[in-house]
Amino acid sequence: MAANTDDIRASVSKDIAALQQEVSRLQKMISAQGAEAYYEVRGRAGKAYDEALPRAKNAVAQIRAEGAAAAGAAREHAAATTTALVLAGAVGFLIGYLLSGSSQPQPRHWWR
Repeated sequence: MAANTDDIRASVSKDIAALQQEVSRLQKMISAQGAEAYYEVRGRAGKAYDEALPRAKNAVAQIRAEGAAAAGAAREHAAATTTALVLAGAVGFLIGYLLSGSSQPQPRHWWR
């Protein structure tokens, strides 16, 4: 019976060693695939960045030009700009005042 137990232990030890080797092989394979996926995603992100950079620079330049043009127009027509801003503020205040008065709920008493 002792020989049979030793045979079982040897067989189990061989199985465990084989499983450890298989796990090690799978870990290496997963690691290689993960590294490959990382470099692929990194490459795609680099390409997207390189493609978007010129458009972003162009958009920033256009925004700066528009801002400069608006500032120049406001400087040239200071009275009109001031009037427009005051009028927009007054209209906003009036709308807010009207909405705040109409949106108050009716008071509810605890016995209703």
